[in-house]
Amino acid sequence: MEQLNIQNISLIAIPAGVLIVLAQVSYLRDTCRRIIQPSILSWIGWSLLMGTSLVSQVIMKGWEWSLTGLLISTVGCLLIAGMAFFLKNFSLQKSDRIYLIAGSFCMIIYILTQNPWLTTIFAITADFLLAIPTFLKAMKNPLSEKTHSWIFGFLSWTLTLFISFGEGILYALWPIYLFGFNGAMIYLTFFRK
Repeated sequence: MEQLNIQNISLIAIPAGVLIVLAQVSYLRDTCRRIIQPSILSWIGWSLLMGTSLVSQVIMKGWEWSLTGLLISTVGCLLIAGMAFFLKNFSLQKSDRIYLIAGSFCMIIYILTQNPWLTTIFAITADFLLAIPTFLKAMKNPLSEKTHSWIFGFLSWTLTLFISFGEGILYALWPIYLFGFNGAMIYLTFFRK
């Protein structure tokens, strides 16, 4: 695929960034209104993992527009976890700790590995493990995670995919995964009976 020029990239990156901000604000608002109850370990883990991924990609190749959503997501996840903790409106199951430990193990391997392919694969694996408490919560009680945030995130990562494919498959792996994650959450919370 031919490299996108900077003007075309910003025509996609800006709306993608706005959509991810809307996703984060929507989830934060629904948390404050107690419409949903976040799995706090998932959100803390995501903020740490995405932040680590963001820093490593910037160090490796410098700032790329495809990282805009990742930056916004890192900050948003931290705010959501912090607000849920502050409001004492969070979910924490004993089984969540297993996923946090497994995710942390993948994150340690991810940090120690110098190979960008391995680090990306371990980062996605860690993120998926951290997502399991949220998936399980959505499967057991779809209303506990039913928020328009997943729709905004899905649309944002769809746009980010267009930019990422222009920069190579390595940069496309995170958006592909997050596109699928948000799509699965939409299905679980809006369409599954």
